Amino acid sequence: MMKRLLLLCMMIGLGSAIMAQQIPYSFIDINNVRGCILGNGCLMDAHLNTNSLSWEVPKGTEMSPLFQHSLWIGGVASDTLHLAGNRFGQTGQEYWSGPLKLADGTTTEETVQKFTHVWNVTKAEIDDFIAHHGQSGYVIPEDIQTWPAHGDAGYADNLAPFVDVNGNGRYEPEQGDYPDIKGDQCLFFIFNDTYRNHTEFRGEKLGVEVHAMVYAFSAPDDIAMNNTVFFDYKIYNRSNNTYYNTCIGLWNDWDIGFSRDDYVGCNVHRAACFAYNGNDFDDLYGQHHPAQVCKILAGPLMDPDGLDNPAYDGDCASLYNNMLAFNGMNFGNGIVDDERLGMSFFISMNNTSDDMGDATNAQQAYYLLHGLWRSGISMNYGGYGYVDAVGPRCNYLFPGDSDPCNIGTGGVAPNGGYNEPDHYWTAAAEGVAPNDVRGLASMGPFTFEAGSMKELLFSEITVFPNPSRNSGYENITEYIDHVAKMAGYPTTSVQEYGENAEESLKLYPNPTHDQFTVEGTGQLVIMNVLGQQILSRFIDGTETITLPEGMYFLRLEQENGVKTGKIVVN
Repeated sequence: MMKRLLLLCMMIGLGSAIMAQQIPYSFIDINNVRGCILGNGCLMDAHLNTNSLSWEVPKGTEMSPLFQHSLWIGGVASDTLHLAGNRFGQTGQEYWSGPLKLADGTTTEETVQKFTHVWNVTKAEIDDFIAHHGQSGYVIPEDIQTWPAHGDAGYADNLAPFVDVNGNGRYEPEQGDYPDIKGDQCLFFIFNDTYRNHTEFRGEKLGVEVHAMVYAFSAPDDIAMNNTVFFDYKIYNRSNNTYYNTCIGLWNDWDIGFSRDDYVGCNVHRAACFAYNGNDFDDLYGQHHPAQVCKILAGPLMDPDGLDNPAYDGDCASLYNNMLAFNGMNFGNGIVDDERLGMSFFISMNNTSDDMGDATNAQQAYYLLHGLWRSGISMNYGGYGYVDAVGPRCNYLFPGDSDPCNIGTGGVAPNGGYNEPDHYWTAAAEGVAPNDVRGLASMGPFTFEAGSMKELLFSEITVFPNPSRNSGYENITEYIDHVAKMAGYPTTSVQEYGENAEESLKLYPNPTHDQFTVEGTGQLVIMNVLGQQILSRFIDGTETITLPEGMYFLRLEQENGVKTGKIVVN
């Protein structure tokens, strides 16, 4: 609570500067979370205009497990580091509203002002629009009417996705077109890193334009989904530079209630990082306190290699030539070069001014994105991961038992008997003092070519304890797996393998342009990438199915077991 009061005082002192930048905001609040989302991709705690928590869970309780969140991106072009990222807005900003011009990656004051808005649309509003638009007395909601589907001359023509009812390629709500959203409530906004000079980390501009969709589901009967918010970022490189050794990071400043009594950790296999209370009792949540998880559902595409790289099948030895499969996505699915990165690095920062503290410039932030301490010193296994640890060099801080193949140390067993039963590396096991902690989960390195787009999907999950437990820490794995499955993005972490592996479903062609064939006998269920069931029927023999463009997950339930598969329609 003290940190929130201090930040509020600083925000009031900086009020005129912040208002001059006109950072828009709105709230995602369809389920048990009330999250304040700024139009530059950040959360804002003790927001100047609302004096409300950025991430209130349960909503209405004035308690929060998450203080701040931001997107970091860094890469090198012509031996020059380009980097963008925000933290608290104390020293400045590095993202602003609106798209960038296609020719040179610049923007104008007029464009920034036009896009200084967070569009907030619900499924209920869209259903009502479909039922009543064109009828006398019906007024189209403002955010449906003004949905930013198209850019002005010189910018990308297609921006926010929409359902084009008459197929003419133009957004015309008066003719029945409406926003194409995810979830039961969706926030959409566009931001860039180019409008002004960077004043947080002071790195060179990248020329990135981010199309952000933040969404959630009303799921009162599903405790995990009802405490989860999803993020879909489409990141466009509008510059003329190709960036090498690029990393994208998700920076979280967790506060599980009281800010100075927390631990951090990560689950390597499930591409997730988290914070939890380091004491039995929290000054705000009390005896039963949650954990907060940042789960990467699908990271950016790997650099192409002309292969369908094999999936992890539970055999550590076969994984060492293909370590990215351990927590990545789309490995071994029969499609060439659609593999997506999972969590490549996880490192933590304390609220201190030493080498394990926050980054204060672009070079320090870039080191952190690559799993190094801010001075460039490698993280090492054991202890707090600093120079006095036992080693070897590692990529993940406090992985617990989530890295049985030692992916974080390049397949080398840690020194000192670590990563063995009863000797897993966690903050609690090391006796680390609980602190005011931040964490950075990053994906990369990869090549970010001029004119290309990288998509990132992740979720913020608040994990509550069972009634018989004090901490949500014990339920983290269960929540992560359930949310990933329901969202339609099962990574290797939730794919069965070994003796209990489900048999593959025979379907072809894959990918397909419209129709495909399924072979088998049983109850066929097809889910889309949002976890929504779009087909369920009994098939016997060969069945031809037609689906619109997208990715789908299939499950055939038979008397003698279950067959699963995935198909891409393009």
